[in-house]
Amino acid sequence: MRKTFFRNMRYRIGDFLLSALLTFSLPIFHRLSPKGLTFIAKIMGRMVFYFYKKYRERVISNLSVAFGKEKNRDEIRELAKEVFFHFILTPLETIYVMANAFPFERLILKIRIKGKEHLETALAKGKGTIALGAHLGAFTLLGTRLAVEGYPVNIMINQENFPKLWKRLNAYQGIVGQKIFSPKPITTSIKKSLNCLRRNEILYLLADEQQRRGGVPVPFFGQKAFTPSGPALFSLKTGAPILPMLVLREKGLSQTLFIGSPIEIEPTYNEKKDIETLTAKFTKTIEDLIRQTPTQWTWLNRRWKLPYQKGSLDMERREV
Repeated sequence: MRKTFFRNMRYRIGDFLLSALLTFSLPIFHRLSPKGLTFIAKIMGRMVFYFYKKYRERVISNLSVAFGKEKNRDEIRELAKEVFFHFILTPLETIYVMANAFPFERLILKIRIKGKEHLETALAKGKGTIALGAHLGAFTLLGTRLAVEGYPVNIMINQENFPKLWKRLNAYQGIVGQKIFSPKPITTSIKKSLNCLRRNEILYLLADEQQRRGGVPVPFFGQKAFTPSGPALFSLKTGAPILPMLVLREKGLSQTLFIGSPIEIEPTYNEKKDIETLTAKFTKTIEDLIRQTPTQWTWLNRRWKLPYQKGSLDMERREV
């Protein structure tokens, strides 16, 4: 009980401080150039790398699992330094876009869209589209870029820990035409997800984190990873195509929104097996995208940790 109280208190204090920091940062970021933003991110990224041993070791450990047979420790350490630059740049980009929401030409409209024909073809079917995302590149800008282009975008995001901050972020997202909703309660989030697909809209889901409860065990960089099956479940239920989408950076700046071709399987009469097969297939797609730009993925998630199991004596398996 005490542990829960202090955790909740910590979140409340953090919520207040983050909201205050956002207020303080907006006028400063309004005067920054995109190159100035990347310069700040590089400095802050190096500071986090050198001063936060816990996170540094976790990133190096995860990179070693994925690339240990291909790269030596010095190469992995250099990758980790770049990972922290991108990790810091992501929230700074979000603040920057809020501070310079209008005109969009300053950053958002400079992001090129490649593969737009895949999205047009998918929406032409009238069953909605599932945008398969990952914590890769400038993933927080993807919904904004699509919304500014005129597409109706719905995003499922966990917002329970920092309500004040999320209230402000959601207000901004609403201005540019995005709809944000929480994954909890589950029945409500499922209903909202299905409804937006029935309206032939885009449902943007991030599916690259360890699933704390449940999840489908599928291969990810050669290790078993418990993966959220939402994209597969919604696609099989509604017929909505799954399209991989990500915004990649070049020289530190957000440059291109890539929209891939549909991720499909041949359905069978075994729904559980189909969900597992489709989840494994889209996870392999995410892995392939990460391999192309490994430093733009966060590598901080305990991706290969076992999910929580009630009553288990070993609920704390460390990451590989």
